[in-house]
Amino acid sequence: MTRPHPVGLLHPATHAWLTRHALPGALLHEVDPLPGGFTNDMVLLTAQHPDAAGAERYVVRRYRPHGSRVPRNTCAVEIAVLGRAAARAVPVTAVVAADPQGHATGRPTLLYRFVDGTPLSQVLADGPASGEARDLGRAVGVVLARIGRVRLPRPGVFGDSSLVPAPDGEAPLGDLPGFVDRCLDTAAADGPLSGTDSAVLRALARQGPSVLAALEGERSLVHGDFNPKNVLVQRRAGQWEVAAVLDWELAFSGSPLFDVGNMLRFAHEYPPAFATGFVDGFRGGNGRLPADWQRLSRTLDLFALADILTAPPEPAYFARARAVLHRSAAGRH
Repeated sequence: MTRPHPVGLLHPATHAWLTRHALPGALLHEVDPLPGGFTNDMVLLTAQHPDAAGAERYVVRRYRPHGSRVPRNTCAVEIAVLGRAAARAVPVTAVVAADPQGHATGRPTLLYRFVDGTPLSQVLADGPASGEARDLGRAVGVVLARIGRVRLPRPGVFGDSSLVPAPDGEAPLGDLPGFVDRCLDTAAADGPLSGTDSAVLRALARQGPSVLAALEGERSLVHGDFNPKNVLVQRRAGQWEVAAVLDWELAFSGSPLFDVGNMLRFAHEYPPAFATGFVDGFRGGNGRLPADWQRLSRTLDLFALADILTAPPEPAYFARARAVLHRSAAGRH
């Protein structure tokens, strides 16, 4: 007999889809909310299959409508991205079933296997020793290099599951000053960003077009949100490895330096050996870092930083992002 499901975590249509189609005949034992879903609803599902010796764990992800400034991938596109990444030995979650249009569940829904691991953000917050931090960084850098080896027909956002960006579509990173202006124009009037902060952000953005011209035409797979909370790590045979890279809804075709900038946004808060190992691992995995990669990656990260600063998820995160803004203005890493 299944346990009662908490209200709002698993509505009847989703329950029916799971037991009749996605996991036919399975008994659903537990449904618990998962943290970190700012734009989608995610729950951890424990299910018992009739012929299985033990229970198995899955994640149910239901896509919410959004008015994001940044293009977000549909369920169907995200499944295609996961498949392309897995083909390059990128550790990702295994898709079990999907209702991409939401015909059965009422909203696009994805079911994938739960991956055991610890968020990299948690491991770094625990203050690993220098050697351990270097090993973590190297493992993450190698995986990012694999992601960057997925080549796509042209730069741009993905319009459908073919992962072929439209030839005349707007590049996701095509106009940094314009994107920053849109973020500032749509920010809440009572938001925490000061006039000085806004001026600094605009000044950095104005330098963007000339800086980023060197990356025009790059067409590698970019995760788009490659930060420590979206990377699960685990120890195996005494060594750190990446268990899974999560949340590909912002993925697009462009420069891997976008992901480099994302991962190193708060590098000053981590043990210095982590960034050193990350760069070594990325290079060792055949990831290309031009001579001015730090400036390029920081400039690319302004797209994400502008979105965060003008629509912060929480005060503490805003304060960290604001510190990064002023470090960038001062030329500090």
